[in-house]
Amino acid sequence: MPTNVTPQYLKAEQEYHEAKTTNQKLAALKKMLSTVPKHKGTEKLQKRIKDQIKKIKYKGEKEVQQRKGGPALAIKKEGAAQVVFIGLPNSGKSTLLSKLSGKPIKIADYPFTTKEPEVRMIPFKNVKLQGVEIPAVYKGFHNTPKGRQLLSIVRNSDLVVLVIREAEDEQLILHELEKANIEPGKEKKFEEFIQYIPFLTVRQSEFENPGLKNKIWQNLGKVRVQTRTKGKVAEKPVILKIGATIKDVAKIVHKDFVKKFKFAKVWGPSAKFKGQQVGLEHKLKDGDVIEIYTK
Repeated sequence: MPTNVTPQYLKAEQEYHEAKTTNQKLAALKKMLSTVPKHKGTEKLQKRIKDQIKKIKYKGEKEVQQRKGGPALAIKKEGAAQVVFIGLPNSGKSTLLSKLSGKPIKIADYPFTTKEPEVRMIPFKNVKLQGVEIPAVYKGFHNTPKGRQLLSIVRNSDLVVLVIREAEDEQLILHELEKANIEPGKEKKFEEFIQYIPFLTVRQSEFENPGLKNKIWQNLGKVRVQTRTKGKVAEKPVILKIGATIKDVAKIVHKDFVKKFKFAKVWGPSAKFKGQQVGLEHKLKDGDVIEIYTK
């Protein structure tokens, strides 16, 4: 604890430790943050207080949700990954998901047309992605019973696509997500009551981009690897995280493959030549085909 904190800070800290309710704790934490001296020596303390505020807010939202009887919505995941499309009214979410999936979605020319999540499968090369459109976001969305339910779908997804018309749209959406303890991240992880999820922003001008599906796949941080047995390649690929190795595939294919592993052959982007012989630690790339040989 820094020695140069103010008496006001110490009083707020005492109030926090004596607080009985979530609201009391939150008020005391905010007072601590406002009274702590702002300089380099207190940067870590400021961060700890901010993290604790987010944690308390998350707990408070859960308590409100439970009192109001608002259970989290859940959409069963299908395909290689779940991608959520989110945007303001008339952002073009429905149009984009319809174009990507090839399946029509009823679209009207007035705001808040979508009342419930729309689900469409998006074909991409030899896999399918589950696309989920969330009803339009607006200021204060995170603080409504329906908003909290819908944001639970976002929290559970593998990638969030922000569909925007202008930069201001993106800031509003990110603000609502932040209030729900959902923040952008390079990979999906959960820390300090905060869910970090990969994000991709798509403007209406990009809807016709033929490489958009590939861009979505790249932002998911996954690779497709097909297995080969006696010259026959499996149609359905194994889906892994970027950086996965032969060992990761072997564990999935059969529990004894790692123990009995002899070598593997690789065809595709990670191979120096067709049928390259590699070991368990060989890192795979999207589109690889591998054949595992055992003792």
